[in-house]
Amino acid sequence: MLTRPTTTQIGAPVSRPDRRQEETPERRESGLHSMAMHFGGRIVEGREFREAALERMQTNLPGFPPERYAAELDAALARIDEAQVGVMVRREQLIAQARELDVLNAVFTIRYFNRRYSGHVGEYGLGRINLVDALGDLCSREQITEAVQRCDALIEEGIRMGIGSWDHEPNMARLRAVHPGFNDRALIDALDWGHLIHR
Repeated sequence: MLTRPTTTQIGAPVSRPDRRQEETPERRESGLHSMAMHFGGRIVEGREFREAALERMQTNLPGFPPERYAAELDAALARIDEAQVGVMVRREQLIAQARELDVLNAVFTIRYFNRRYSGHVGEYGLGRINLVDALGDLCSREQITEAVQRCDALIEEGIRMGIGSWDHEPNMARLRAVHPGFNDRALIDALDWGHLIHR
């Protein structure tokens, strides 16, 4: 980090202190914890090897004993394993809710989740829910494929509508007319995503 020279009263340049020198032990501990979670997530997602992660941790935040980096990374991986269990339970609940709906709205429930949320850090690399695995015993692949196309059209229109008016009822009426068959929950979700992107 560059320091900006300042001027004393007699005109001699003086350097401002580098903020990194103000780093406290607590901040370093917090930084190590956060870094371990970051690299642990990358390992779980298959985007980083353990050895490379440890090397990068030591480079990015030097000064801890080598075994400390390894211990912190192992602890992070254990926390991620626990979190994945909770994520999988929530996904199973989502699938169960979808299976109670008609084909179009069932596919929307999962497709919307896949497009909006499945890549989030909090999903810990579990990826997208497979629609055929989730719904294939209830409907054909052809029905799923057709529903996906209709779901994508609704999602894209909801995102585009986020640029315009936030007047809820006219927006809902338009989506009902252009995208018949979707329940209000699906229409609201599509609009909500558009509003989030364009707010």
